[in-house]
Amino acid sequence: MKLKIVFFVILMSFSCEDIIPLEHLDWQKKRREDLFADDGYLNIAGLFPIQNGSYSMGSKEGSDIKLPAAMPLSLAEVLVKDSIISFNFFSTVILNDSIETNSLSYNYFKNKNSFSQGNFVWFVHLDSGVKAIRLRDLKHPLLTMDFEVDFFPYSSSNIISGHFEKYQLPKVVNFSNFLGGNFIDSIPGKIHFKYRGKSYSLEPTISGSGKFFIAFGDKTNGKETYGGGRYLYVMPEDSLGNVTIDFNKSLNPPCVFSTFTTCPVPSSENIMDVKIESGEKNYDGLLFSSVYQ
Repeated sequence: MKLKIVFFVILMSFSCEDIIPLEHLDWQKKRREDLFADDGYLNIAGLFPIQNGSYSMGSKEGSDIKLPAAMPLSLAEVLVKDSIISFNFFSTVILNDSIETNSLSYNYFKNKNSFSQGNFVWFVHLDSGVKAIRLRDLKHPLLTMDFEVDFFPYSSSNIISGHFEKYQLPKVVNFSNFLGGNFIDSIPGKIHFKYRGKSYSLEPTISGSGKFFIAFGDKTNGKETYGGGRYLYVMPEDSLGNVTIDFNKSLNPPCVFSTFTTCPVPSSENIMDVKIESGEKNYDGLLFSSVYQ
């Protein structure tokens, strides 16, 4: 009888390996909801880099900022001078979902204003070294399509314990993005861990949420996963410097879904010479940006 109980426990330990925890199912569900949210990546209808100077903004051919055909032929004149941007609109728009306006000048580093007209929303986007006007279509034609991101099978063996080594001074690094630009960010330290018996390390940056952000590459890139690598968020270290890396939560960069995005490229230090068969697989469906290209 005792032997049967021991055998049952061993059998259950193996059979439970592939059972997806409710927490992870919730994470997958939230991931999909975030992509479809008003501030997600699937409704982006344009990304227009700006620098000092004046711009015509509208759907008319020859506009400096060429908007989709459903928008006014001449929407605005835009002036950029250092950190100040000025919009002079030719028709009334809505500021921050609440106030009608025809013009506004503001410091885009200090104030995060947005404008809307109909189902279109636009604002100054600052990320990964890109300064641009980002346009969203909240009724994007592809938002109603069947959409699925495929995942590798969940495995608890891809949840790794690591140790964070804090640098005495943060390392300041010049990173690249997928648009060919560069930006400066700081690396607070290095995460050391073992995967399949071999030692590795990854250098994170700090995300806006305070979590470690890791852009990494591995041997699945260009095959099962996106060729430009994937992203991972990790909770900060505990008081002993311990961290938990859950490769089951590896994400596709937003540029997998739309070219109107700004994606950091994994640094050479974060390219792993191993297959990480975990997390999101490559998305091979329609580019959401294709509607407006």
